[in-house]
Amino acid sequence: MIAAIVFAWRAYFAITDLVDGDQTAFLTFPLSVVLPVTIFAFLATRRSMTSQEGALMQLGAMMQILLIIALPSFALYLTLGFPVVFLMVELFETRLPNSLKTAIKSRFIA
Repeated sequence: MIAAIVFAWRAYFAITDLVDGDQTAFLTFPLSVVLPVTIFAFLATRRSMTSQEGALMQLGAMMQILLIIALPSFALYLTLGFPVVFLMVELFETRLPNSLKTAIKSRFIA
């Protein structure tokens, strides 16, 4: 759902920029939006995680891909290894209430 909203948002701005005469956003749309959305969809459909660490890394990777799609000016930094996944896992383990942690883990772990 969130990926679809971000996809539509980026598509809208690519088309409005194209109408205004700037082709850049439209020409980079397949690699900067379509490919990450495809990867996000693949990660979102994987349900057979057998460990908590794997589930957390999957969730962190999905969050990083959403950031790559939503923030095109920072996409290169995020793609080249800004440690968003590890930051998300660390915040998840240290700052989230236990009831919410167990609900999320039970959703992702088979």
